[in-house]
Amino acid sequence: MLLTHRRTIIVSLLILIAGCGKGGPQIAPVHGRVTLDGQPLAGADIQFQPEGSERPSRGRTDSDGGFELMFKRGQPGAAVGPHTIRIWVSREVVKNPPIIAAKFDARSELRREVKSGENEFDFNVTTEKNATNK
Repeated sequence: MLLTHRRTIIVSLLILIAGCGKGGPQIAPVHGRVTLDGQPLAGADIQFQPEGSERPSRGRTDSDGGFELMFKRGQPGAAVGPHTIRIWVSREVVKNPPIIAAKFDARSELRREVKSGENEFDFNVTTEKNATNK
């Protein structure tokens, strides 16, 4: 009886240890630049939402419009595969932010494929006003 109980504990521990490996999606580095009507867009938030139920990756542009995505704290990149991209500027970050056209934000038409290895994506977005004039 005691031997059977010990075996059960040992087998349970081995299963638990085997299940603690590096699971989850394959992550690849993603960086790039966002411009607004051809000029660097500082303080913009960018989100890559993978198809399916994977967590999105996010970043914020610097003063030159450059960004690097983070999958989670301490882990840069995005899940490998197809993504829908949203770009917006928050009032909490930028005073009087430009209103980014919906086709880049709420009704985004931006799609990119993140591949294994380095990924660089540049986006030129427009304001809602300029999007209707084109």
